[in-house]
Amino acid sequence: MKVKQLSEEAANWLAKNQYTKSTIYINYVRFWNGLVKSSAKDADFTKRVIADYIIGKYGRDILNGSPQTLPVKEYRVYRAFKALEEFHDSGTISGTSMTGSTVRKGLPTYENSVLESFMHHLENLGYSSKSKRTSYAIVHHYLLCCPLSSINSEQIVEHFNTIAACSKQTVKSKLKVLKRFLAYCLETNFITEDYSRLFPSAKKRRYTEIPSVYTPTEIAVLLDYLKGNNQNRKRNYALALLTAVYGFRSGDIVNMLLSDIDWDSGIIRIVQSKTKSVVEHSLFPHTDHALTSYLLEERPDNGSPYVFLKQSGDQLISTSVSSMIFNAFINCGISINGRKHGSHSLRHSLASNMLTSDSGILEVSKALGHESVDTTKIYAKVDISRLRLCGLEVPANE
Repeated sequence: MKVKQLSEEAANWLAKNQYTKSTIYINYVRFWNGLVKSSAKDADFTKRVIADYIIGKYGRDILNGSPQTLPVKEYRVYRAFKALEEFHDSGTISGTSMTGSTVRKGLPTYENSVLESFMHHLENLGYSSKSKRTSYAIVHHYLLCCPLSSINSEQIVEHFNTIAACSKQTVKSKLKVLKRFLAYCLETNFITEDYSRLFPSAKKRRYTEIPSVYTPTEIAVLLDYLKGNNQNRKRNYALALLTAVYGFRSGDIVNMLLSDIDWDSGIIRIVQSKTKSVVEHSLFPHTDHALTSYLLEERPDNGSPYVFLKQSGDQLISTSVSSMIFNAFINCGISINGRKHGSHSLRHSLASNMLTSDSGILEVSKALGHESVDTTKIYAKVDISRLRLCGLEVPANE
């Protein structure tokens, strides 16, 4: 079977099994599209074709790795292409369709009341709707498999084993939610034993990770590539420029409204989705021109209040922004050298380059909209010119 035909039939199978359009695209089709574009029009599908494509794009054969040890982005690649291989071999894709999703199955009365109480607790704590949905799905699945009425240590450990095949980040997220849920159950007397000792420690020293950053020259190469390549080039160039110049998160980019741009005063004003704080920036001539060019020449005129739209006129999603910049970094000729290269790396690079240009830590913190300067201190680790001043002379051998 031809590569393009296989990917189309696999996508149709997912749709028939009631996967949502967003799930089909984000989890599968966007990865398959790269394979289709890189393959000859009449190329037959083989596992060697996938392996060669992945090695060329990601630098190694991700499919031969252990999924438990893969970073979340590589795990998504692994899952997508393993699904395509499975469909080629069996005509099906294992996993949970929406019709059989555990979240749609009813819980016993007692477990359901506990879950409702826990969700009310998260509501009172001010959790976002996305965090509540995630917590609900994780706890619902757990209670369906492990009712509280029969809870014990062996049951919990066995559940840990069932999620061990997920990506490292997914396992970490699920364990964090379940630990919080069982702690709540103990505090409210839904259970009488403390099971926190069963959970592996997730403690790590704060601010020890080193962010991936790029020089102004490298970012200029990326922006030049976006300006002249692919569809939606004016949109992609404008949103990447805003990310690089102002350090906006991808979620803030896609939620930006036309009313957030004050053309008369020359100001962009947004409410950050993560912190809910307001951030203002001056509208520089090059960002002004990029936005104007996109809005007047490429953006669909459909009355949407959002600045950045798909070709269909629908609101852009943050995953599309990250994926677009991720692929642009790979294809623009920059040497990645193991660095992360999603949209957030542009935010990291802004902070690092501001420090290198003698901006103070408070100025960087304000520009990024951090609530605490401690969050900004991580970028001092990549200010190499200043770190060299702290170097100690190596004593000579006696």
